[in-house]
Amino acid sequence: MATGAVQDVRVRVAVCPERPCAPGADEVCAWVVDLARPPVHPNELFTRLTPEERVRAERYRIAKAREQFVIGRGLLRGLLGELLDTAPAAVPLVYLPSGKPILAGTNAPLHFNITHTDGVLVLVAGRRRVGVDVECVRAMDDAEGLVARYFSAAEATAFRALPEAQRPLAFFRGWTCKEAVIKAAGATVGCLAEFDVELDPARPPRVNAVRAPQLTGPGWALTEWLAPGNAAVALAVEGATELVMGREE
Repeated sequence: MATGAVQDVRVRVAVCPERPCAPGADEVCAWVVDLARPPVHPNELFTRLTPEERVRAERYRIAKAREQFVIGRGLLRGLLGELLDTAPAAVPLVYLPSGKPILAGTNAPLHFNITHTDGVLVLVAGRRRVGVDVECVRAMDDAEGLVARYFSAAEATAFRALPEAQRPLAFFRGWTCKEAVIKAAGATVGCLAEFDVELDPARPPRVNAVRAPQLTGPGWALTEWLAPGNAAVALAVEGATELVMGREE
């Protein structure tokens, strides 16, 4: 995998298929899943899980949460299995201390991430570290308090300087972008205030400053889009100067 920055990384956004295409060297694939209509039936996805994951799924007392877990983990294993040419249950997943799943014991330079919110799940895969987050845009009575608690001082100042009408979008822009970066880095929410992202919805998303050692390196590029259901999606990619969006049917 190239570790230096490149001029462009193409981001291919598509509805999640049953069989994905592998991302190219300077490419990230993002697959959007309607949790009410996944491309594979949940019963079949359950068979893709490891015995430990099946036990974990059955421990969920709420059926909706159990199904979301099965769909997410089953699709992830299916996608990785296709890309690695191995059985889904045999995909060697291990977990960082942050809880981020990664591949172990493979020479394939493949990075991935997964996120979901009510009704929408997003999977991403690429040849460099990637992170993704999705949140349904909605009214937030405590947005300013959350910004003061979790965002950096510079971001809190920038948030308060925005017109009130722009603050809801600014909050979800900031939250999803920050989550995408820490997920890509395998960091934790303890780093949320240790870097700054652009909150102004009128400006392109970007990382403005980094203070956390876990986030330093070749840099992080950001992009965003709206998924069905008014869901804000943010994607972070390591070692790119620009992300070029492309959509596929």
